Amino acid sequence: MSTEIEAERPASGGRASTIVVWVVFALLYAYPLFEGISNLIAVPQFYAEHKIAGVPWPLLILGVVAPAILYFAALLLGRGRELFPRTLLLAVGLAATNALFLSAVQLAATI
Repeated sequence: MSTEIEAERPASGGRASTIVVWVVFALLYAYPLFEGISNLIAVPQFYAEHKIAGVPWPLLILGVVAPAILYFAALLLGRGRELFPRTLLLAVGLAATNALFLSAVQLAATI
């Protein structure tokens, strides 16, 4: 009976495809992380040169921390799942990362 149930399960995609998905999404998450780090370095200098008071430090720190936290949270939530749900969790995390970045840019523009 258990062999019939195991035979009906879809293939998980294998270990190699899982690693490929992790690496591809790591590269996709690297861009918002790079943006956050470059903003953390450049924005305070820009504010100082133009004599603008009040550097938005929480937004700058969020821009650096959010991509890493969301990537690792998606990896942890995806453990033990099939390849498609794992990929979907990583895609949702990436969308949330970019939405946070765009929201932070909009909020910083209003300050």
